[in-house]
Amino acid sequence: MKQCLLLLILLTVSACQHTTSLNKKGRPTLNSSEILDQSLSSDWRQPDPENTLYITLKSGIVVLELATNHAPNHTKNTKALVRSGLFDNTRFYRVIDGFVAQGGPETVPTSFQSERFQSERFQSERFQSENGNLSIDPEFSITFDEPLPITQVKDNDGYAPKVGFYKGFAVGQSKDQKENWLLHCYGALGMGRANEIDSGGTELYVVIGHAQRYLDKNVTVFGRVIYGMEHLQALKRSTSLNGPVDVEDHNPIIKIQVASDMNPNDLIPLEILKTDSQSFKDYIQARKNRQEPWFIDSKNHIDVCAIQVPIRLKNQGTP
Repeated sequence: MKQCLLLLILLTVSACQHTTSLNKKGRPTLNSSEILDQSLSSDWRQPDPENTLYITLKSGIVVLELATNHAPNHTKNTKALVRSGLFDNTRFYRVIDGFVAQGGPETVPTSFQSERFQSERFQSERFQSENGNLSIDPEFSITFDEPLPITQVKDNDGYAPKVGFYKGFAVGQSKDQKENWLLHCYGALGMGRANEIDSGGTELYVVIGHAQRYLDKNVTVFGRVIYGMEHLQALKRSTSLNGPVDVEDHNPIIKIQVASDMNPNDLIPLEILKTDSQSFKDYIQARKNRQEPWFIDSKNHIDVCAIQVPIRLKNQGTP
């Protein structure tokens, strides 16, 4: 009887354990798709509607998740400006192929112009400070009293002593893990600025090309795209780095909304793989060591920005 009970306990424990088998070299035997297919429902989370933005473009919806832990002031200020309607009926005025898509109310994004604050639009009662500030102090990095635990990507990185993921965001860290900053990976949401470090506030941009890591800790990253990147990729490109008037009549932003202000039935049912889950840790290893039949040579290496956090539609599996 005791042996039967012990066997039952062992079987129960085995069933509850969630680990991916490894080969003799410590590499996963499953590929990344198989890991996601076998992930637990508890490994996934839904974005917080209060910290999620919906951008309505002509071609469709872009959804962004805001980084409350790493850029709390930018998150709060941007939501206030969104709720004031500042970004509605504006456009993406600077869309550089392989670089960024930048948009908002500014029509001359190449330099900071103090006279913009003299304009009738910005001096109207609707856009006073209680509804958000038009310029904001930077949050290039944030320092915590205690080391911040991240899911670390243990590969050489030329831009940060440590890199990894925290609550879905790619982060860099100091050696003691107390100073932290978000990375300019594909899909990152940042706040454009001129030479003055406090000149940003209304110039939203998204990285639409390869990672721009040299911008880390020089510009505030405060969110990331979690749905609809194809609509940003479909924007008309500017023909120079400065993004002149060749897109003046293109790329309209119909509106931006905070998800919690919307009808719940209009929200896209997204689920994001938790980056502190065992499934995500296994996923990183599988991306470092590709197991799919097509691959002949496995490198056992990956760049942090080459890891896209899996996102799926609820009850429909991972795309």
